[in-house]
Amino acid sequence: MTARPLPAHRRRRAAAAASAFAALALTTVAAPPAVAAEGVDLPPVPTAVAPDKPCTAESPTVVTAVPWAQQALDLGHVGQLHQGAGVTVAVVGTGVSTTAPALSGRVTALGDGGSDCVGHGTFLAGLVAARPVPGQGFSGIAPQARILAARGTGPRGETDGGRLAAAITQAADAGAGVIAVGAFVTTDDPALRAAVSHALEKDAVVVATAAPENNATGPRDAPVRVYPAAQPGVIAVVGTGPGGARPQNAPRPERADLSAPGDVMVGIGPRGAGHWTASGSAEAAAVVAGAAALVRGYHPALTGPEVRARLLATAYPGEQPALDVYAAVSASRPAVSGSAPATGAGAGQSAAAPRTLEVPEGPTGHGAGRTAVLVAGAAGAVLLTALLLMAVVPRGRARRWRPGGSAGPSAP
Repeated sequence: MTARPLPAHRRRRAAAAASAFAALALTTVAAPPAVAAEGVDLPPVPTAVAPDKPCTAESPTVVTAVPWAQQALDLGHVGQLHQGAGVTVAVVGTGVSTTAPALSGRVTALGDGGSDCVGHGTFLAGLVAARPVPGQGFSGIAPQARILAARGTGPRGETDGGRLAAAITQAADAGAGVIAVGAFVTTDDPALRAAVSHALEKDAVVVATAAPENNATGPRDAPVRVYPAAQPGVIAVVGTGPGGARPQNAPRPERADLSAPGDVMVGIGPRGAGHWTASGSAEAAAVVAGAAALVRGYHPALTGPEVRARLLATAYPGEQPALDVYAAVSASRPAVSGSAPATGAGAGQSAAAPRTLEVPEGPTGHGAGRTAVLVAGAAGAVLLTALLLMAVVPRGRARRWRPGGSAGPSAP
């Protein structure tokens, strides 16, 4: 696919991301990785904790600047349209702490999902729905969404297909509109396959990590296949860094539907108000899950498959389609004649995918599309004027600025 030039709003987002990235001075250091933010290292949140190690404690560092990913996704504008109110997002992973301040009062636990010794599940839930806190720059994609905590691992992050299957089934039966799966297995488990099919039949949007975390060990050249991301109907997501590039230390997925910010992400921990960092496709999947919550909230009549189709249709094209949150939420679709009858969950609603998606300008006062056109037009006019002057001025000087064909006095 031939890449097309970046439109104005994408150029602004890329510039904002680069600026924010420089401002936060996020740099990877020796393993286990940590990042520096505002001159202070952020601790890395683990994906598992060894049996002889203590649970993840409180981070002493609070980030006051807005992280690069939030600026790149243009969440300031998206938040003027919707913030996820009325939508429940299930986070399937190591659990979600019900005492995390940025999620307080909005976490419903299934079974023992309300505790998080590891901290990774709480980090993912924060990327989805952490509320803004005065004096802090970080907040979630859909800060008014509710979180359903479904433990898909053992207490210390141990994963297997059975645990993941049980958590996904519980989340679907509890009515989650979006299910973010931050854990994975590398074998095709029949129980996990059945659980995902059940969730899709329940009209949930299932989003999953397409690859292990960036600090995982193993070869980087061979593509990896993980489940449930490999299952049809799941939105498989791969993480990228500022500028949309895949980090050098990131495992390469066998297949991914979308890319989204996932490298050197800033987020919350299971205890206290301090911030942590993590890098990988699980973080990117949480970002896409937050975007799905915004779409479901802003377009409540859409079915799960239609939400998935909208996220994919509005993605910016390239070698790996990139999530465009504002376009996914705001794009309008004309009526489609001859809609196929709906089947399965959501019957009675149109199941046909839109033929076109028209992306309007940004919120009032931010006419990005109109501004880009005016700027381009003005630039074209200036260029045309310059070309005309380059052709006319030499001739005028040669004629001493007399009209062509005039019989003025001869030159001395």
